[in-house]
Amino acid sequence: MPNIESSQNGQHYWLYDSECFSDISSELFESGYWKKLNAVNGQESGRGTTWFIQHKSHSLVLRHYLRGGMMSKISNDHYLFKGWQKSRSVSEFNILSLLNQQNLPVPKPAAAQVVKRGLYYQADLLTHRIPNAQDLLQVLKQVQSKDFYFTLGALIARFHKAGVYHADLNIQNILQDEEGLFWLIDFDRAKMLKPKHAWKSSNLKRLKRSFEKEVTRHGIKWTHNDWNYLIEGYSQ
Repeated sequence: MPNIESSQNGQHYWLYDSECFSDISSELFESGYWKKLNAVNGQESGRGTTWFIQHKSHSLVLRHYLRGGMMSKISNDHYLFKGWQKSRSVSEFNILSLLNQQNLPVPKPAAAQVVKRGLYYQADLLTHRIPNAQDLLQVLKQVQSKDFYFTLGALIARFHKAGVYHADLNIQNILQDEEGLFWLIDFDRAKMLKPKHAWKSSNLKRLKRSFEKEVTRHGIKWTHNDWNYLIEGYSQ
């Protein structure tokens, strides 16, 4: 079990796994700090840049929280402050900790930062990287089997039965590792809810739209029969 510590220094608040970091400071959440140590071994661009970092024996992922949609035109990375525990990074850190305790396949959290700026705050998160894994956008460049989708559907059912609502369930937030195991990532705005048909159905519809969209955008190898196999696995 990780040893979770918290620390506050003025307008900075941190949660961190002391097995990963013996001490905590804001520089750990700055890509420039890791670049100076030659510890950056990759990056991905999407809504902002995700940095892949090697810290001692730990392969980590660094992400700065950014807004999407219309709100990003007003402020791309400032959120209304409602308390440290209600911040995006602390909430995601806590839900990842909980899901790890339940042995669900999600990244382990390493550290979360909240920086209060007046009525608003900015947030960052460090998580452990899933080794040798690709998201489904990459995996589905090749046709996959019925068992692939059946197993994926069964995994999503595990999360739903545990009451996990993933706010952005799409194929880029599902990874498959070299052993064929699936993982869910990006639990920003995720919630623990009482299992009910309405939100579970909405979650599945969101995932289905993601498959359909990426067929058009990136030509992934997916058909509606594949979706039926996923639902078979989900319904078992």
